[in-house]
Amino acid sequence: MAETQQPSPAPAATPEPQASPLEKVYTDFGVEAEAEKFQPQSPAPAQPAAPSAPSFKAPDPFSPEFGAYQAQLQQGVSALHQSLQQTQQKLTAMDQQLNRRQVEADIRQAAKTLSEKAGIDADVAEVAFEAQARKDPRLLQIWNNRSKNPRAFEAALNALGTEFAQKYAVRQDPQLVENQRAVAASRQTMATTQKTSDADAWAEMTPQERQAKVQQLLRQGGR
Repeated sequence: MAETQQPSPAPAATPEPQASPLEKVYTDFGVEAEAEKFQPQSPAPAQPAAPSAPSFKAPDPFSPEFGAYQAQLQQGVSALHQSLQQTQQKLTAMDQQLNRRQVEADIRQAAKTLSEKAGIDADVAEVAFEAQARKDPRLLQIWNNRSKNPRAFEAALNALGTEFAQKYAVRQDPQLVENQRAVAASRQTMATTQKTSDADAWAEMTPQERQAKVQQLLRQGGR
């Protein structure tokens, strides 16, 4: 009777490595797909309103007053151009200042969130977040689009806070803690049981007691 051949067992499946919390955020919000489709678009220039034409009459080109008219017109155009440049510079400076203040406020808020989530100092959280954004373009993209997609930014901060909590966790050796406790207890015992030194004993004596002590030492030395 022929033996029935048993099928060989299937090889055990190798478990796939789990993605980090931040990688999961990238997957959930499709950050990589957005990065591929993103195309910077310059904003359409605003169309200024057409000013109403002033009612004036230019002098006759052959009139003696035409030269003065041209000089006055050129002076007015130059003054208007200079004023326009100054206004544009002021608006640009104001916009940069407002943008800088907003960025600083967002950084402080992000550092505070990471600090509370990871249990680390806010300054450490700010530096760690900046370092992570420099080497991770996807995190930098979420940061740049934080006003457009605040949910993705909030999820990234929570995930990054979890990773920071694991990365910067302080792990203490139980034996080291016990040794430190024993040393502290020993020092306390020695401080409470230490005998008074000879110098302290002499300092606490009265002049008569010191003289008697000296005479006693002299008698002991002469024996």
